[in-house]
Amino acid sequence: MASYSSSALFILFLLPTFSMAASTYYDICPVDCGCPDQNEVTMHLYLHQFVAGANHPNRNEEFVIASSYPNGFGTTLVDDWYLTATTNPNDNIVARAQGMHVQAGQSNANMWYTSHNIVFQDDRFKGSTLQVMGIIAASSGEWSVIGGTGEFSMAHGSIKFTTDPSSTSEDAVRELNIRAIYTADNPQAVSSFLFSPMFSTMCR
Repeated sequence: MASYSSSALFILFLLPTFSMAASTYYDICPVDCGCPDQNEVTMHLYLHQFVAGANHPNRNEEFVIASSYPNGFGTTLVDDWYLTATTNPNDNIVARAQGMHVQAGQSNANMWYTSHNIVFQDDRFKGSTLQVMGIIAASSGEWSVIGGTGEFSMAHGSIKFTTDPSSTSEDAVRELNIRAIYTADNPQAVSSFLFSPMFSTMCR
């Protein structure tokens, strides 16, 4: 029986190192649909909502409309929430969720309609955006990805969120699992990036 060559054994020895180096908050893979420019991105991030109010100096949202209707119907806040790769609010900011949330329930005081642009500012996706809409009505839920720009042109998908136990009275932390399909802005560059030996894909 033939034995492994020394080169093959060396590659097998390095595989764990490659896997560790590829660990990051995002993953990209081509979509097997006969459309060479279609890719799927998955991300695992944490959203930090520092709540509004005079006693919250670190707030990243502000009231713009205070409602006198029952259950605060129509109350509107403008947001500049931010996203990090960990629950630590002092971690590097990957992106910002800029938009608004509106109390849209007449019979429910906790039915917040949200509309945000997730604007990426890390080096990998800097300037690209995902447009997101949905409802916050419980500790977990799902938002729709209805568009995108830059690398995420024509994106569509969803974001599943859950309130994280690390939340405080100041910082409402939500764990986000983002999954979106988009049309690659530069297919050749994405292709060379995907098949770099230091990056592993996890296609579904």
